[in-house]
Amino acid sequence: MPKKIEAFWNSNLFEVGIGNVVVARYRSATAIETGVFLVDTYCLGVKDAYYNRTSLDEYEEMFEQVFPPENRIPVAPATARKLVDESIAYARRLGFSPHRDYKKAARVLGGIKAADSDETFVFGYKGKPFYVQSNHDSPERAKRTIRHLEARCGQDGFHYLLAGDLKDSRLPRSGEDEEPETRRAD
Repeated sequence: MPKKIEAFWNSNLFEVGIGNVVVARYRSATAIETGVFLVDTYCLGVKDAYYNRTSLDEYEEMFEQVFPPENRIPVAPATARKLVDESIAYARRLGFSPHRDYKKAARVLGGIKAADSDETFVFGYKGKPFYVQSNHDSPERAKRTIRHLEARCGQDGFHYLLAGDLKDSRLPRSGEDEEPETRRAD
């Protein structure tokens, strides 16, 4: 039987500020349960989450299609948990809750201790929250999020990027060619 627990995240998660964190727990030689967390390290924490229990064959087939080797990095399960937990804590300080399916997906994290990881993470972009509207965020939701951030952080206390409408976005102005502040410590 393969490892009892394994974890991965997208190889570009810290460059783009959003990506999947996958934790898989092998229950038997033929069954596996998976928690997938869409983590926004710039602002919203766990933006989406889902839980799946399937056969090992189905998992491996799905995993290779959705998460090809060139786009994933294996990480210690404790490190994956620490990133998920800390992204939620960061978002909560901004007044955002994790996705409604987080608790269900988090069942695969049981027994994994974030304290067992010595990795450090920095959240936000250039020292401030950075909301990026996704294709799944309606214009109304984007406006609510921006109003919320204005109330929480002040007019100039955050950055944002609205999908398809750069003229209404407020992007970081200085040092735009610099790397984002959010990254995994080596």
